[in-house]
Amino acid sequence: MGFEVYLECFGETQRTGIPRVAVRSLFPVVEQESEPDYWRLRYDKTNSCEIAVTPLKSDSKMLAGLLVDCPCVHLDLWKGLLRVLQMGSVVMFWPGGPPVLAEGGPASDLPKGMIDSIGPPKFADSADELLRLVRK
Repeated sequence: MGFEVYLECFGETQRTGIPRVAVRSLFPVVEQESEPDYWRLRYDKTNSCEIAVTPLKSDSKMLAGLLVDCPCVHLDLWKGLLRVLQMGSVVMFWPGGPPVLAEGGPASDLPKGMIDSIGPPKFADSADELLRLVRK
């Protein structure tokens, strides 16, 4: 897919962040091709992408957000992204798409400006659902 997918912390999680080590463990990071805040992922010969992470200013072991550059369609990527959404108040969005939360996510804490500009949130309870929403 030729666009970026963003995952950003909001609400209380915006202040505390999500653990870098836990997030990194969800993805097949190619160590020799990666940097601390820029990870190359490879699932197989045809499915790869990159993730740029934004650490919290107050603690580099915690993340404030992720940018997935040209996400691949390998379902394990989307399983990992769903797990990130489930780590707290984390929202996923992309150009032209709605904000997406994990099923049961705290929609009431989403920034009003986000809802006003890109619409009400959708909810996903599976990697298949996330991928379906992005492809829509």
